[in-house]
Amino acid sequence: MNTSCINTNFSANVMTMLNKILGVIIIIAAIVSCKLPKSDKAPLIEKDLTNDIEKHNTLFAFIGEKLDFRELPYEEGSLDAGYKAKYKIIQRVYGNYTDDTIEFVAYSHKGVPEFPNYPHVLLFVSEDNGKYYHEKYQYFDVYKTKNNRWASSYKQYEYNESKKVYPVKIDFIEPVVYPTKIKYANGDVDTIKYPEPYYKTIGDSSFAIYGNYIEDLFRLKKEGVLAARGLFEDKSPRIQIEYLDVEKATLKDSIVKKKDK
Repeated sequence: MNTSCINTNFSANVMTMLNKILGVIIIIAAIVSCKLPKSDKAPLIEKDLTNDIEKHNTLFAFIGEKLDFRELPYEEGSLDAGYKAKYKIIQRVYGNYTDDTIEFVAYSHKGVPEFPNYPHVLLFVSEDNGKYYHEKYQYFDVYKTKNNRWASSYKQYEYNESKKVYPVKIDFIEPVVYPTKIKYANGDVDTIKYPEPYYKTIGDSSFAIYGNYIEDLFRLKKEGVLAARGLFEDKSPRIQIEYLDVEKATLKDSIVKKKDK
């Protein structure tokens, strides 16, 4: 019996089997890697580093859940009230930030900000000298959808023809409802009208039917107020104003394009 021949054939068969097993392992690994979710540390929207303006902004946008929110001591001479906020980061949308929580300061000239009243919000903050500051008045209340995404209800004031973003029907997991009447401590009542077909009003409640997903919400801010504040390239048309009577002329806030801190 030729022992060397048997050993050679056995070694060849073993190598063939190992190669087949290795091939199967590689295929399985490739399939699994394709199905793995994107790292939760990576932002949903990548920064365009080829654009010099965007490259140098320090903006961080995220979906957050409130952990703490309190008023800061009054600063002498300030026209704004300051608030210190701490939020849990649910999803990173734009910009780099590695921690799971974030602290930032928010300023408001209109009383206590509204965004802490919502369970989840899309917030926009910018870093300056190691501290983060809320981009004044900029946020969206957001809600989970049936296709496992985040979206907000229709916000009429955010749209214009230049942005090319339009509301779409959203299937929210839970009804998104807003009260149509606001009662004040002095007894006054304000009625808010929510436009159809974007909302369905029943009694004193309006139910959101249309809205936008996170990607479009971010675009609305990027091409709107955040561009006007210098964080992105501002492609909006310039408005020329000629004053015939300086004393009687008025300049609406919607026309003024300057950074509002």
